[in-house]
Amino acid sequence: MLSMIRWSQERDHGKEDSMNRRYSAREVAHHIVDLCARESEPVSNLQLQKILYFVQQQYARETGGLLFDDSFEAWQYGPVQPGVYREYASLGGAKIRKVYGGSALASDATASCVVDSVTRRWRSQNPWRLVDATHVKGSPWDRTYRGGLGNHHVIDNAYFLDNAAV
Repeated sequence: MLSMIRWSQERDHGKEDSMNRRYSAREVAHHIVDLCARESEPVSNLQLQKILYFVQQQYARETGGLLFDDSFEAWQYGPVQPGVYREYASLGGAKIRKVYGGSALASDATASCVVDSVTRRWRSQNPWRLVDATHVKGSPWDRTYRGGLGNHHVIDNAYFLDNAAV
C-alpha cells in the first residue's frame, strides 16, 4: 500500500512539474515546425512568428501561466520572437520544411495539446491574415507597438497574463 501511495505521489509530482515547466521559445518553435512539416503543411517564418504568439496567448488563457519566458518584440508586421526569427531568417518567405524528429514538449500533454491545436487552427491561413489577427486593439502587440512608437520594443510577458482573462 505504501509503495502505491509513493507511486501516486511521484506520478502526480511529475504532472505538476510538467504543468509548471517553461520551455524556450525555440523548443516550442521546433515543435510547431516539426508538426507542420510532418503533416505536410509547412509554414513560413512569418507564419511561425504569429502562431508562436497565438500559442503563448492561448496557453496563458488555459493555464494562467506562460509556456516560455522568451519575449516577443512588437514589429510593424506583428510580434516577433527575435531568436526564432533569426534561426529561419535566411529562408526569407519560403516554407520551413525541417523535421526535428522529437519534441521537448512530447511528455507534456497540456503544452502539446495547446500548441498542436493552435498550430492546426492557424497554419493554413494567409500570412497577412495572421498579421491582421495579431494587430487586434488591446492585444499585447497593440499595447506595445502603439502606432509605431513602440516599434521593436519588447512586449511585456505580463500582457499575456493580463489578457488571459479576455
